[in-house]
Amino acid sequence: MLQKNFYVRQISDLNIMTVVRDTPAETLRIAKACFKGGVKAIEISFTVPTALEAMKLVKKEIPEMVICAGTVLDTATARLAIMGGAELILSPAFDLEVAQICNLYQVPYAPGCNSVSEITTALKNGASFIKVFPGSSMGGVKEIKTISTPIPYMPILISGGASVKNYRDFLSAGADCVCFGSALTGDSEKITDNAVQLTKTLADFRSEKR
Repeated sequence: MLQKNFYVRQISDLNIMTVVRDTPAETLRIAKACFKGGVKAIEISFTVPTALEAMKLVKKEIPEMVICAGTVLDTATARLAIMGGAELILSPAFDLEVAQICNLYQVPYAPGCNSVSEITTALKNGASFIKVFPGSSMGGVKEIKTISTPIPYMPILISGGASVKNYRDFLSAGADCVCFGSALTGDSEKITDNAVQLTKTLADFRSEKR
């Protein structure tokens, strides 16, 4: 199986991802708490200068964790993240050159898109997921259903607005991956408890769909 396809399948299967913007030490603590509760994917945002260091630290300490790079705005950052072990590149908006770098290195790309035109452009250029960001202010579940009607094959990644309470609603709307901020950050015990609840919700949802 191609590396890119493997990464896409892995992220879709896991479905739940925590989003972290913090120091390497704090990022590792959060990652450990998530992993303990069954959440095995983390987006490390490049809005902080130590993001690459945090990625490498988590990968070293928790090799089974799927490491994703968030808020990637240019090709230089994309390549750094990929060389650092990123298995998914996320951007707030579509960038053709970033898409090309991701395709070159066979790493999935998830750009933020706000219209059907942007979505089709991203998909034509190899985007593996369409990032609906922020999930809540765009209309949440209703918006997802509206956009996916003309593009039913659109792979959806939700970022922003997801919580333990509404996670199932996003699953029902067809989300292939859902990113969590406050629900999976903060106190370690809370993170693990929420991670357990989210993984149970996912397991129950998939069991009912069989």
